[in-house]
Amino acid sequence: MGANMGNIAFAAGERRRYERLEVPQLYLRVGGRVYLTAEWSFGGFLLEDDHGIMPTGALVRIDGLADERTYKKNKQPCAVDIRARVIRVMPEQHLAALSCLKLDDAAYSIMNDVRAGVMLSQPAE
Repeated sequence: MGANMGNIAFAAGERRRYERLEVPQLYLRVGGRVYLTAEWSFGGFLLEDDHGIMPTGALVRIDGLADERTYKKNKQPCAVDIRARVIRVMPEQHLAALSCLKLDDAAYSIMNDVRAGVMLSQPAE
């Protein structure tokens, strides 16, 4: 996608500000619980919410972020500060859609590296 992350035209005339990615998946920590993404972009996340915990309209703070390899190896996401709002809940699919309101530098860097195929390296705790 390159450094310019402006509007991108997608199939069927859909316009999104950021490209959505299904893989590699990300792991997000919210309130001590870790969620796996079904898809993600710099603008938001579609999370697997098997327990239906995320209500529509809720403001959430994501304080941990990891790629699959880092999470499975270290068991702990990297510390980040992402503020997001739950914009849609799909209970029958066990999914919740979050829109990012704020990404800190660490979150942006991690997401950019994962998007570029760079695996994170974090020492085990």
